[in-house]
Amino acid sequence: MDLHKTIAVLEALASGCSPTTGEMVPDESVLSERDVIRALQVAIDRLKEEVPKNYSDVEIDEEDIEAAIQLFREHQMSPTCNRLASFFLATRTFKNESITSNELYGKYKDTYQKGQLLDFFTTYLVNNEYSKHGKKITQSGKNEPWKAIDFFDKETFNNLSEEAIRQLKEKINELGVTKTDDLSDSVQRARINYPRAYEPWTDTEKKFLYEVLRNTNDLELLSECFQRGRRAIKSCGQKLIYENQNLNDGQKSN
Repeated sequence: MDLHKTIAVLEALASGCSPTTGEMVPDESVLSERDVIRALQVAIDRLKEEVPKNYSDVEIDEEDIEAAIQLFREHQMSPTCNRLASFFLATRTFKNESITSNELYGKYKDTYQKGQLLDFFTTYLVNNEYSKHGKKITQSGKNEPWKAIDFFDKETFNNLSEEAIRQLKEKINELGVTKTDDLSDSVQRARINYPRAYEPWTDTEKKFLYEVLRNTNDLELLSECFQRGRRAIKSCGQKLIYENQNLNDGQKSN
């Protein structure tokens, strides 16, 4: 296995995806552990130091790149450098036919080599405020500051009574699910275990979550009640805590 392929596999694992299918791994996977992600990133950075830079002659229309990134987003897929290179070279058959039937699929297969595009897209993503795993970085240059919230990393606690848990589950069930049409295969699979996976968060649901966080940080329990993956619960909870901290700080200063 050459360096480019090795790096591509490690980057997929670090971003929580299968390097073969591109599907997200379950929240309880060892790949979700912080030390594992950090170890993978160290390995990726070290390997990239050994890769010769050969992307200077690559010229790809920026509109093509942004169109491909948008296409991946529509299918809940992060636009990693490996995924973009595979798309433009048609070196990988994506599971979604709407991707492989796109007019840009394989557009540059007779023009560039895989290694060239891996280097090119690695640089492109960084220069255009994407992380190494294809996630957009905020315009301020701070990558999701709410992730510094360690509420869910502290010792697990739960002060909710069985009755309170039952009532919470009823409230979530009453919200229903609105995102039901044209679901990708990955979303359909996720909803087998988490019926509300990839459902847009409403203000009402966020209010329920914020209120319940006063009494528990148990992600397993919250996942059961909100019918979403633990990673989704943690991300939304961190944002809510961060936003309300800022709000409280603003109120104190007035």
